[in-house]
Amino acid sequence: MIGTLFNAVAVAAGSTIGLLCKKYISHKNQTKILVVFGLFTVALSVDMITGMIEPIDIFLALVSGTLLGQTLSLHDRLTKFTSKFDKVSSGNPDGNNLPEHSLGSGFIKATVLFCVGGLTLIGCMDEGLSGKSHLLFIKGTMDLISSFFLSAVLGKGVLFSAIGVLLIQGGLTLFFMGFGQSISPELILDLTATGGILLLALGIDLMEIKSFKMIDLLPSLFILPIIHFIHTLILEAL
Repeated sequence: MIGTLFNAVAVAAGSTIGLLCKKYISHKNQTKILVVFGLFTVALSVDMITGMIEPIDIFLALVSGTLLGQTLSLHDRLTKFTSKFDKVSSGNPDGNNLPEHSLGSGFIKATVLFCVGGLTLIGCMDEGLSGKSHLLFIKGTMDLISSFFLSAVLGKGVLFSAIGVLLIQGGLTLFFMGFGQSISPELILDLTATGGILLLALGIDLMEIKSFKMIDLLPSLFILPIIHFIHTLILEAL
């Protein structure tokens, strides 16, 4: 778990420094930084998507996962919950004139960026199966730099995403420690590709081309293994 702990501390440190230096970065430069992160996220997603093995499984997982997320209103529920902290931190109990980038928005975007990626999945798998943390140390160093710039643009929500990194990556590492040996390489590649598609949506969102309710898309990652298992059973029965 040392890799995940390092990653969470790196995000917290980078975000804190970014918040302190925010006043020295002009609004124009903040906008440009966000566009650059959007472009980088899109480029990263393309590399992840090209490795998919079973496109139909990923498609079904995305459709069913998104429908489930929308039915449960996951994004709206989380946004409503985090808006309470926006009201308190802004000193405005009525919730009027909230900052352009709310705590909830920054938290969601940063958490998805830091946790939904090929390096997250492979790093947690490597740490969970073999105890090696070098990949997560590399990722943590990258996130340290990313969180500095993101917090300057998106605000305090990026700082709180350190908690998301700790919980999500910690959970993945524990999962791989217990069940990693039973996961096929094909499923790992398809999970990575699905994460790539989610990152593509995030990149488009960061560039403000189109807004996505990112949390509503996340159930796709949990439904994909189920679809992959059913698909495997069908193929074996034929």
